[in-house]
Amino acid sequence: MRATLVLTLAACAAAQAAEPPRPPGGPPDVRAIVRQRGKAIAKLQTIEQYLPGLARRTGRLLNPFPLRTTLKDALSFVLFVPSAIFYPLRRHVGSGVVIDAEGHLLTNDHVVRGADRLTVRLTDREGIKRKLAGTLLARDPHTDIALVKIDPKQAPLVPAPIGDSHTVELGDWVVAIGQPLNLTGSVTVGVVSGRHRRLGANLIEDYIQIDAAVNPGNSGGPILDSAGRIVGIVSLGLFPANNIGFAVPTSLITPFLDDLKARRRPRRGYLGVSLRDITPDLAEARKLDVDRGVLITRVRLFSPAADAGLRRGDIVLWVAGKQVAKARQVQMLVLRTRPGTTIPITVRRKGKSVTLKPTLRPRRQPFRIL
Repeated sequence: MRATLVLTLAACAAAQAAEPPRPPGGPPDVRAIVRQRGKAIAKLQTIEQYLPGLARRTGRLLNPFPLRTTLKDALSFVLFVPSAIFYPLRRHVGSGVVIDAEGHLLTNDHVVRGADRLTVRLTDREGIKRKLAGTLLARDPHTDIALVKIDPKQAPLVPAPIGDSHTVELGDWVVAIGQPLNLTGSVTVGVVSGRHRRLGANLIEDYIQIDAAVNPGNSGGPILDSAGRIVGIVSLGLFPANNIGFAVPTSLITPFLDDLKARRRPRRGYLGVSLRDITPDLAEARKLDVDRGVLITRVRLFSPAADAGLRRGDIVLWVAGKQVAKARQVQMLVLRTRPGTTIPITVRRKGKSVTLKPTLRPRRQPFRIL
């Protein structure tokens, strides 16, 4: 009997030794993630009063700066006017996530845009459901991110750690928690379906595409990796498509968090060029002597690039000591560099390498009256 038991244990040990190790990026322990991070997820309710909302929309409709009125502005005004008959207060619901013990929450700019009153609902560390007044601290319309502040003295908060979205790979598991369709604390699971997506919804984009189901109300909520770290903030989904959602990566958020807290707006570098990835077809059409790289297609007047001598048709090779092969790399390097910094840029021009040293300026917000 004892010999049989020994042989059985030996066989089990050998089987375990022969079993291949669990690959990284495997299915996450969703229960543990929800237990650890669920109390960091907040429900944001915004109220827009009729008269201030009407004034904002009228200002956007008639605004001469910029000298254009979009169809979206016109529709927003036309649909808003009759709503006063039935809805003197307009209510919106979104999601947010507590990121530190000081009471800062990340959410989307479009969730809190135009809010005259902001309420944050969450469950604190002791399991008590709280309703707290929120203050809009900072907005970043370029990336659709906003920072909300609540009083940390009113509840023992449970913040969620911010991870590095650079480590996210295709096929990695992610967990999304939010308030879709006003269903509080809904959890969905999926994988990363794409990286570096650009949709034209915002000025600065580098979306993570996920197949975890997201719906209206998920906006502003986090996507968490297998370790329960925030790697993105849900921004939008493609409707009526199924299981195609997009999140703003933390790589576009964390470098500017201190600015958002202290200055209420991020400080990003501005170069003043339009870029395009070089492909074999483009190289053949433009008669370029290279078949890959980054082509400057436009240099804006009076920009740092123009002042430094960059020209249309230059091929960018190095930026700030780093070799670049994609336009996205150049954009991200410039955005993450503080205004006032001089960065060396090496370009290929007429078969020769030329190094220029533009001094970056602050990226300005579009000027509007309202």
